[in-house]
Amino acid sequence: MNRFKLLKQTALVLSATMLLAGCASGSAESSQTTATETQTSTKSGSGTESSTEQSGSSTAQDQDAILKDGQKDTLTVVFPGGSSSPADLEAVEAGLQSVVDTVMDATVKLNILEWGVFSDQQKLMLSSGEDIALMFTYDSSKNYAASSQVLDITDLVNTYASDALTTLGKYAEACQISGRYYGLPTFHEYTKDSGLVCRTDILEALGVDSSSITSWDDIEALLAKVKAAYPDMNILAPVELEAGVLPYYNEGLFDILTDGVAVRVDGDGSEVVDYYDTDEFMELAKVAYDWNQKGYFMPDATTVTDTRQDLLAAGNTFGYVGQIHPGTATQELKNSGVAVTTIPVGHRALTTGNVNFAQYMVPTSSSTPEKAVKLLDLMLTNADVSNLLMYGVEGKDYVVKDAQTKVAGYPDGVDSSSVGWNNETWLAGNGSLAYAWESDPVDIWQQYQTFNDSATVSPLYGFTFDTSNVKTEITAITNVISKYKAVICSGYSDPESSVKQMVDELNSAGIANIITEAQAQISNWKAGN
Repeated sequence: MNRFKLLKQTALVLSATMLLAGCASGSAESSQTTATETQTSTKSGSGTESSTEQSGSSTAQDQDAILKDGQKDTLTVVFPGGSSSPADLEAVEAGLQSVVDTVMDATVKLNILEWGVFSDQQKLMLSSGEDIALMFTYDSSKNYAASSQVLDITDLVNTYASDALTTLGKYAEACQISGRYYGLPTFHEYTKDSGLVCRTDILEALGVDSSSITSWDDIEALLAKVKAAYPDMNILAPVELEAGVLPYYNEGLFDILTDGVAVRVDGDGSEVVDYYDTDEFMELAKVAYDWNQKGYFMPDATTVTDTRQDLLAAGNTFGYVGQIHPGTATQELKNSGVAVTTIPVGHRALTTGNVNFAQYMVPTSSSTPEKAVKLLDLMLTNADVSNLLMYGVEGKDYVVKDAQTKVAGYPDGVDSSSVGWNNETWLAGNGSLAYAWESDPVDIWQQYQTFNDSATVSPLYGFTFDTSNVKTEITAITNVISKYKAVICSGYSDPESSVKQMVDELNSAGIANIITEAQAQISNWKAGN
């Protein structure tokens, strides 16, 4: 058992509730960290090497000596977004600076990479040694930790982000790799549902009550009705570029350890399977093929370069099948300018991957990791920072519509197409500390809490698969999955033949070796827990 699990159990149980206890708070006091360890560091021109000595309790004076050292170090935060240069970027940076100045000597710089280039640019930045304080990831920190591209920040978060650890509670633990932290999770939906996200105006025009739709069969009947009424419309668009149309059809049934390798959530976690060789994936393939034959999928679904938000905004797309959580409708409204209705019909599971996929990490090349971790602490515990990162500048990008209920909205004359700042909850640190948005229920953050609590906990929650021994095989099966998955999920090939070909090639690529490795690690993990 790692040392964070040695903390008082009562605190850990309560911490998940504390995550939303201060939801929609309109203002925040800067957090004062209570540390348990002394962090000593040696700075050099090429960066910072940190070592930790167990030497009793760190004091505020110890921290101030590092955080308020008179050096205005630049803390660059890198994350994805729809625009690399929103109009109010500098104003948001200035707002953040006013908070940071009260805590440490540093200058905050936000580097937003557009979605289309984020993955490639992220890899380049991490490999080039660029001085970055915090780097966002949406595929967990495990691969970056294995390649030594990000720091082990376990001791740093104890000292400079203990408030964040308390706030996140058990959700922070999902980010541990062999008992060590290489990042902390943002606030987001820690479980996922799946279903249809579609245009509200079309539902209203057809007289459809969305609450009556409770299954995939009901969704198919709706798609048929829309197709008949709007024969020239794209009925379903891909949920993500190059992902196909139905990749989330089986959401919540499996805990995916690495793409293609999984355990069933309703089992005990002891049987590892090839997900693409299951009855559930074959059902997905058959549904996708059938729906495509009926004209429910847009043409060129595997090669389209427009995002789902762009397609919705263009006015000739009904919707998509994707992940759904509280706030999805507002998120899509802000991103596309189109009012949508969410119709969940899937399953919810609390898995390690659902929590730890979205994290902020400290790159190995960071010259000031202590200040970087303190900035992350502010992002996860300070409501003023949350409002800035979520909504931008008060009075310009948003106004408080109701101070009593803590609701914000656009100023007069401003909408999603003209606002100077727009961000998504899962990118913004701890969005649950910010105002509720006017198009959401006032209790939206409590709804997140209820949503997360309703999930079936995976038997492997807290387990992280170390893929370092099977890197070659993972590369090989990734190539196979890239070849087949989007095509199958878009219904472009006969499922009986294409799924068999995919499974055969996965076997040739060595997926059995990955399953064996995962099985061994799970056995060891179970024995230690």
